[in-house]
Amino acid sequence: MARQIELQKKGLTKVPSHVLRAGNDLRELNMRQNQLSCLPGDFRKLTGLVNVKLWDNKFQTFPEQLLELVELEELDIGCNELTEVPENIEVLQNLKMLRLYKNKLQNLPDTFCNLRKLEMFYLGDNGFSSLPRDFGKLTNLADLWFGNNRFENFPEQVLCLVNLKILNFSGNRLKKIPEDIHKLNKLENLYLDKNDLTSLPESICRMTSLTVLHLQDNRITALPMGFGSLVNIRKKADLRLKNNPLCQPPHEVCAGGIESIAAYQEELERSTATVVPQLKLTLVGTPLSGKTSLSNALIQQVSALTKEEDRTHGVQITPWPTEGDVKLLVYDFGGHPIYHMTHQLFLTKGSLHILTVDLASYRREAFPASVGKWVDVLRARVPGTHVLLAGTHVDQIKDAEEIRTKCEDIETQVDQMQQNYVKDLDRQMRKIKKELQGTREESSNTSQNAYAKRLTELQDLKSKPLMFSRVFPLSSAEGLEGVDALRAEILRVLEDTSTFPDLHRVLPKTWADLETRLESLRKEKNFSVSWSVCRMIASEVGLTSETSMQTAVGYLHRKGVILHYGENEALCDHVFPDPVCIVEIFKGLFHYDTDSVFSVDNPRFEDMVCMDLDRVKTSLLQNGLLSRDVIRLLLSDSPMMLQPDLVMDLLLEFGLCYPVPVSRSTAAIFGTGQQYRFPSYLQSNPPKTYNEVWPPQIPENQDQIELGHILKGFCPPGLFERLCVRIHPHITYREDWKDGAMAWKGADIQIMVQRTLRRSGDSGNENAPATQLASRFDVINPNDEIDIIITTRAQTADVNRMWKALLPLQEELDNLLKEWPGLTHSSFVTCPHCIKNNAVGDRFRFPGQILQQHAPEEDRMVCPRSGGTAFFRTSLVCPLRAAEEADIEAPPSGKSTGAVNNADVTGIVVQTGDDCVVNVNIEHNIGTADSEVQSLQCMTVEDVEEFLQSLRLDEYTETFRQKGVDGAMLASLDDRALRTMGIRNPAHQQRILGAIAALGVKTSHTVSPKR
Repeated sequence: MARQIELQKKGLTKVPSHVLRAGNDLRELNMRQNQLSCLPGDFRKLTGLVNVKLWDNKFQTFPEQLLELVELEELDIGCNELTEVPENIEVLQNLKMLRLYKNKLQNLPDTFCNLRKLEMFYLGDNGFSSLPRDFGKLTNLADLWFGNNRFENFPEQVLCLVNLKILNFSGNRLKKIPEDIHKLNKLENLYLDKNDLTSLPESICRMTSLTVLHLQDNRITALPMGFGSLVNIRKKADLRLKNNPLCQPPHEVCAGGIESIAAYQEELERSTATVVPQLKLTLVGTPLSGKTSLSNALIQQVSALTKEEDRTHGVQITPWPTEGDVKLLVYDFGGHPIYHMTHQLFLTKGSLHILTVDLASYRREAFPASVGKWVDVLRARVPGTHVLLAGTHVDQIKDAEEIRTKCEDIETQVDQMQQNYVKDLDRQMRKIKKELQGTREESSNTSQNAYAKRLTELQDLKSKPLMFSRVFPLSSAEGLEGVDALRAEILRVLEDTSTFPDLHRVLPKTWADLETRLESLRKEKNFSVSWSVCRMIASEVGLTSETSMQTAVGYLHRKGVILHYGENEALCDHVFPDPVCIVEIFKGLFHYDTDSVFSVDNPRFEDMVCMDLDRVKTSLLQNGLLSRDVIRLLLSDSPMMLQPDLVMDLLLEFGLCYPVPVSRSTAAIFGTGQQYRFPSYLQSNPPKTYNEVWPPQIPENQDQIELGHILKGFCPPGLFERLCVRIHPHITYREDWKDGAMAWKGADIQIMVQRTLRRSGDSGNENAPATQLASRFDVINPNDEIDIIITTRAQTADVNRMWKALLPLQEELDNLLKEWPGLTHSSFVTCPHCIKNNAVGDRFRFPGQILQQHAPEEDRMVCPRSGGTAFFRTSLVCPLRAAEEADIEAPPSGKSTGAVNNADVTGIVVQTGDDCVVNVNIEHNIGTADSEVQSLQCMTVEDVEEFLQSLRLDEYTETFRQKGVDGAMLASLDDRALRTMGIRNPAHQQRILGAIAALGVKTSHTVSPKR
């Protein structure tokens, strides 16, 4: 007879007869996710059962038949409608695991405490507020889950469970954690998020076994001294503190993880604690909406109107000492769209924002462009923040009724945007809940489930709407009409200490002094200082510990006071005292009036003839190309160009451009110096070869994987352009246009990255025809949808390699989206069957969370659009399945496992520019790994020089020759070794390493013009 029966998701309303006939031999029974409401009397005869799963059925009462299965060790009857647990539950003396989560329970019987073998107990999502008196006698408990109940007081009985390793009180109403919590000295995972805690006991610092501690969404203002001793919490993701009004330490310190907290607390004990009541106030709005004039009026309290020619370009920072000790730093942003990409550097959590609207020129139909897009930016970048609405230029309106009507219209449309945002979140949550219902894993720890994680994120966003004031009508002209009312509102809002904990942040005095000293360097026009100079300044203010200095600098970087990119090898030795420097670079390189910039009348280009300037401008607008020399000329008035290498490294770090090889056509324009492509300038459409290289119909012997994100109503400025830069190190060669990039990984993995737009009439229809954005400054309507799609194609046998090429690009996109925590977006994976059959108008999209699920057992999945008649390989939507299949199909040890498929590939094509490619022709010689390496070792130093010349990397031949690099050394090179040799350009590293990989089989090098 069967020892295990699986009947999950069968739509059962009663237990099948064959189950009842299984007798005592049946050990495990899974009837999860059915419609069962009771069990038959004969069920009690299945006395051999040790594991029963009845999760997600229709039970309203606990089935008494289960109480006769005295051998039961595991019982899952969660997600039903149980209202009580029977008194005689104690008869199940062998029970080790019990799941009762998601029922309607409020109490446990006293007899429950006699289940002394119980090790795992899941009681989440019920209505409990207390536990039986003897609950502490269940000392074998190791996992205890009380999430989403009604506990207001921490049950003292739990402190007796000394073998606990996991304790979850997430989503309750706890106000205090007992001092004796340290008695649970074996505890490894503690979940206290989403409660009402305002502090933590000192004793929690002695719980050194903790590896996971979740404290987010409470009201904690300070962490106990010694908190940094919890050194086993090594990953930042395992210590969660967000959405607390922390001021000791500030949230920028906490963002650095437990090591940063430890360094902060150690310095706080060594130094003097000081409170720094400082806050950032930003002014945003369209060009000429009166931001700078309003800033002058608020700070100087006199009218100081700004002329159009004196308007802000980039960002201007002005200190405003208000009444009392509070100091506001007023950030006045340039309104032109070309500067929007830099705003995200300065729009930070905990700031106050003023959105200016020119009431004189305001029209109802202009709301999306003049107000709506700024609401989108603030909501996406700093959700939950305070926004004061300022209606400017009322002195130019004679009719008071017109002022009132316009203010009401702005307020009404802002409120409508808020409602639409919530509706969109609700829509996404309903969709996620539906998917979660169908894919929930056995474990009740749903925080590990991708759907549950996304659901929590959406619920968090819904709980943090932007907080808008009414519209303050005012004028910065003589008389300052309405300005006093706005100033009073600013001071009133700042009284909310829970919203603005920065006003009470506690810092070591040495840190505060370091901040002051670094800020003072701005007056000296220091573009950057070396790390050694920064260390000297730190020493002068009393910061002698290297760790504390690193933590202090990291804090100031996250706060936006300075810039320091410690993980970037090219920049880690430099500290930039003034973050506005990146805006200054932007001002020099990005212009909305290119005709006047690239003109012989511009003194920067006085040595260039008109024809050359026209070619430079055309190359920029059509291909996004600028040479290093032209960049130097554009920034020639800036002291930053005294350090041109740093400027270029900053441009690369911020994702504004990527290096491209010199081609014959571009050399005629720029010469042979290094060139860079700026995706933000690209205006061209897909290349003529698009359909030829990437035909609409997938070849029979290929498969395609397609995934991406849908953005509703708003796409952050520069997001797609920065993605195009970020993917560069992950690909071999590419062709770009305004809304896409066609690339290759190695010789045979094709990649496509695209941005498309579905206008309002088609939004919500994932299969509607997509269009390209007309301009990078397009205003996107609230119901428009932007798709960012990443696709790869290759031989059917190469699915795992396709995922390896695709997932790093997806990770880059995910990381960019994390910079905009309030952005409403949803991820997807397109059905491979729909793609293969070219179902352009009817392609099904699986939720993107499918990528993070465990590999299913089935080798094939059904196409949802086919009515159950068509299937596709599971590995095409599940990278874990693809990896498993690749492991099974891997060749025996000692055989070649390189990326090049010797049986299919006849050559590798490496792009070196618009006119030329390098073909590395591969002979069909399938040998062992040893013989392949031997072919490399036969190369002389001169051969290596020719090899570099064939790659159009002549500039490195001298370095390779001086270091005596022959074939044997070439075979041992990696990216770190190349950087050590001075090859810092990621594209050059990729080109060399890719060609070395190709040299694993016999090669010959020829340079030929692109056909």
